[in-house]
Amino acid sequence: MWTILIIYLLVLSFFLSFKLKFKNYKINIKELIKKDKTSLFLTLGTKIGVGSIIGTASSILIGGFSSIIWIIVFSILFTSLIYYEGYYGNKYKKNNIGGPYYIIKYGLNKKLLAIISLVLLIVVYSFFFQMIQFDTISYMLTYSFRIPKYLIIIVSLIILIITLNLKINDILSILNKLVPYMCILFVVVCLFMIFKNIEKINFNIFFKDLLSFKSLMSGLVIGVKRSMFMNEILIGTTSTSASSDKNDINTSIRYQILSTYFISIIITLLIGFLLLIYVNGNVIPDDYNLLMSNVFNDLLGFLGTYFLLIIYLLFGITTILSGYYIGLSNIGYLTNKNVFINIFKLIFIISCIIGIILNNNYIWKYLDMLTFIMIIINSYSIIYLVMHDDR
Repeated sequence: MWTILIIYLLVLSFFLSFKLKFKNYKINIKELIKKDKTSLFLTLGTKIGVGSIIGTASSILIGGFSSIIWIIVFSILFTSLIYYEGYYGNKYKKNNIGGPYYIIKYGLNKKLLAIISLVLLIVVYSFFFQMIQFDTISYMLTYSFRIPKYLIIIVSLIILIITLNLKINDILSILNKLVPYMCILFVVVCLFMIFKNIEKINFNIFFKDLLSFKSLMSGLVIGVKRSMFMNEILIGTTSTSASSDKNDINTSIRYQILSTYFISIIITLLIGFLLLIYVNGNVIPDDYNLLMSNVFNDLLGFLGTYFLLIIYLLFGITTILSGYYIGLSNIGYLTNKNVFINIFKLIFIISCIIGIILNNNYIWKYLDMLTFIMIIINSYSIIYLVMHDDR
């Protein structure tokens, strides 16, 4: 199933890149610095989660270090899809709120399909993705700090209750303040660890792996799939984030592409270099959470474990805020009745707590299937609009 989808998206990405004459690869950072960055920080908030670290590490372990190259290459290729998601998300927004529902309803005039897409977005991102975040954070707290789960649940409930009392503008304001410092902190500390241990980087492992049969058969497939999940291709978060932009439509698009470059290139390379340093003389555990904990502890001492915890919490909080924003903004447009909004809030809390209690293997079983359906629906809307648009 996923093999067919990967081939389909690669062909579609090539087609859209040619149609755009490859301008989807270009950004002007100097021009963007002076603009309102709300959509950029919302995008980073939605896409930078604990999976950005754990997912990259797991991809490297399964597919080899060559997966780094494939993640970067295919993420850049997928910017054509991100370009059109951002464009149509901004074009069909209402009151600076948008997403797949708005694109399908106002672009394709298909209300039933739009509602199905909206429900899938809320279920997948606002509920299932939050389960993954809480599962990973809970695992680290219980394993590294021996904190009992009941205490994690109590603290999580307090954080969630505070979050659920926030309004949409409050969420965007918090993300605008939190996300840039979070990203800078992560990059600076990772660079410090890399340069401090640069002599331990064994590039021979990387180049040997790149030319191996494993790289072509496993690393390539893993790299493509990881770049899809890392950038949340056709999930709906890109179009939702782009709709919050107060700038012109082209600026909105560039911010979406800039976030892709940061997540897919900067974060991937940082994690890749840290793992290259760590594998030089260390036993590699099968557990990805344990692996990253060992990496930061080995390279930064006992402070590494605390730093990784802080990063997990920051990444997790921004994802929680973004997930709540996406669900609340979409439901709020459909209905202002408190009963439906309160039902959403209740399910949101339950989903997060389930993530702490339930093993994420059960979560991924259903998340994969729902994500597949979402990608098909949203890619259909993009293809339809591209074929009927002069853009």
